[in-house]
Amino acid sequence: MPGKKWLLHLSLLPTVVVYKHNKLTINDELQESKHLNFNMIFNERAAIVYYFSPRYFAGATLVMNNSVFDNDKVTVNQNKWRARAFLGMRL
Repeated sequence: MPGKKWLLHLSLLPTVVVYKHNKLTINDELQESKHLNFNMIFNERAAIVYYFSPRYFAGATLVMNNSVFDNDKVTVNQNKWRARAFLGMRL
């Protein structure tokens, strides 16, 4: 732990997609995707919270989503990031 008034959270959730029904358009030509093919999704999270007093706190979170799709004709790596900052009060 970073200190008495700090809270740190890290997590990783890997997901394997077993079945999918996708259609790809490559050079304006519709391609049927294989139903059983490699597709992986990673969800990563990180958060840190600081308590000013027993009643007030502030923090920040970061969420990342990474998708990996591999086909004979195309490989897609997609990354999405979202960051938030917040203030709060215990009731």
